[in-house]
Amino acid sequence: MISSVAHFANTIIDRPGNIGVRTGKLIASHSQNGGTGICICRASNSGCRGYKYYSMGILGNLPRILNALRMYCFSRFDHRYWDIKLFEAFTSSLFKAVAEESPNIAHVWEVSPKIIRALRAIGLPVVLDVAIAPYTYVARLHSKGLAGHLTHSDRLMRLELEAFKEADLIIVPSAFVMDELGAAGIPVSKIRLIEFGVTIPELGTSIRRHRENISFGFVGVVNRRKGVDCLIDAWDSKLFADDELVLCGRLHPDIKRKIGLLKFASNVTLPGFINPLEYFGRCDVFVFPSWSEGSAKAVLEAMAFGLPVITTKSSGTVVRNGVDGFVVEPGDTAALRERMLWFKNNRAAIATMGESARKRACEFSWERYASRVMKVYEECLG
Repeated sequence: MISSVAHFANTIIDRPGNIGVRTGKLIASHSQNGGTGICICRASNSGCRGYKYYSMGILGNLPRILNALRMYCFSRFDHRYWDIKLFEAFTSSLFKAVAEESPNIAHVWEVSPKIIRALRAIGLPVVLDVAIAPYTYVARLHSKGLAGHLTHSDRLMRLELEAFKEADLIIVPSAFVMDELGAAGIPVSKIRLIEFGVTIPELGTSIRRHRENISFGFVGVVNRRKGVDCLIDAWDSKLFADDELVLCGRLHPDIKRKIGLLKFASNVTLPGFINPLEYFGRCDVFVFPSWSEGSAKAVLEAMAFGLPVITTKSSGTVVRNGVDGFVVEPGDTAALRERMLWFKNNRAAIATMGESARKRACEFSWERYASRVMKVYEECLG
């Protein structure tokens, strides 16, 4: 067993969201098995026995301010670059403390070649966590005239490529991200695929399943990167006039305007930024047509609730096409509408595919996730 781990996580530990949740689950599992370590992070919503936490305090709020500047003031502001630089500045004085703890290995959850080099300088092997497709993927889409709304940054792309090369091993959550790293020139031999975990809920009686109309659901930031503009276009048909589309999440202004222009299927529910779990029970089919993810947490959560899913390969590779739902190309409005209509015309498949999706989700426990990460640590140490 790995006795001690140093985590560098530019996030709030145990905060809902991919990185915060995963880091928290991993540290908790390691602690429960007698492990110790050090966690350098923005902040933490919990603490585990045997772990020391170094948080950014009030400075941990700055990344949210940087993101707000991008969203509401300067759309071209490269907030992620400065977010990384802020985290690097915070960690720069802590490597002595890390060395004094004598961890076996470092797990870096941010694409920072500077942090990776500093850790290797004190003799630590480094596992890098890459949760989303790299900027080389966005650059390739742009070169084809696709997804112009996706933000690209040359300097972030350079940072990523440098970090990928500096790390000893890289953990990715899907075959999609693995393929994109390979396309960026990273040897597949240093990449390890570990799907995210999910908590499997107890299922009550759905309030939707026995109605005549169908409720399609989406959870996430309601914006173009998530493919919601394509979903709205697919939805705008007389064929969905009696059905419901539920969009849970923070609504971006461009999508709000697009919803206001709907001609036919205007019955769109916008509950806002809430805990989406209560809405899964209201939905029949989950739709997540994102352009760029790693492995969308919302997709696994919907599957765990027994919902069939219509999604894209770029949202992750957990859904088996034709078994747990359907996989379409991002931006393909016609294919998305076709699959949504398929469920309208094949009502019985909602239950059978939903059952298959839940069984599939049960394969991805948090215990499995933590165990597989520990095996990567052991492999990295030789």
